[in-house]
Amino acid sequence: MLIAYLFCLLAGVVLISLSLDNDGGFDGEGGHLSLLFSTPFWSFGLTGFGLCGALMLLLSPGGSWLPPSLVALAMGLLMGWAATKILRLIGRQDVDSLVRSDDLVGREGQVSLAIEAGGRGFVELSARGSLIRRPSRSSDGRALPKGTRIVVVAADTNTLSVEPLENPF
Repeated sequence: MLIAYLFCLLAGVVLISLSLDNDGGFDGEGGHLSLLFSTPFWSFGLTGFGLCGALMLLLSPGGSWLPPSLVALAMGLLMGWAATKILRLIGRQDVDSLVRSDDLVGREGQVSLAIEAGGRGFVELSARGSLIRRPSRSSDGRALPKGTRIVVVAADTNTLSVEPLENPF
């Protein structure tokens, strides 16, 4: 049992050292060799190897010129490499669902609280999957009743400037 513990200790030290970046700090990505020691590589690689090998044995005719183990090994390596690269790429993407005032310009919405002539009201519109309700003014100063379809033409920190989609004249 001691040999098993020592083997695990040595394998852990090797995996950790390969995951260190050039400055000696831990980098989640590591170098090129750390690809071979990543969990996604082995889990997808072993799955691809097993599935491809089993399917080739079951579905290919006997005496095939290409050994199933060679194809399964290639498929396992390819699937492991691809899964690791894709997961790293996805991990680097920034998710940004924050709605800024500039994101609202050009969006269509609806007046939810009537905008009086020269005054403010409220509009509702959708942006980045969220329903936004903001104070607004008519860009030309006229009144807009509740339910009027509008488009945002300008936005500052607190108030949207809107115009009706259909000209009532």
